[in-house]
Amino acid sequence: MHNYVHHMTKLPTVFSGYIRENRLTHHHNIRQRDYFHTYIVKSEVGKRAIKYKGSKLWNNLPAEIKNIQSTQSFKYKLKTYLLHMFV
Repeated sequence: MHNYVHHMTKLPTVFSGYIRENRLTHHHNIRQRDYFHTYIVKSEVGKRAIKYKGSKLWNNLPAEIKNIQSTQSFKYKLKTYLLHMFV
């Protein structure tokens, strides 16, 4: 998801429109307009798809972690965030 947001050119072209943002889905202002659209799934297989799980996990991250451009800094901040959450 970090590469999708900050480094789209590194990904294959198949991912160019794979995940939608809420601002593209809704034509009016909503509170989560900067979040990714969370798709409704009805099966356990659908809950493991990157469209569902990736957008759900990314939306739950704090903004200071989401806005980090560098991949190495992002990984470090994400690891420390997750360690502090579960310790």
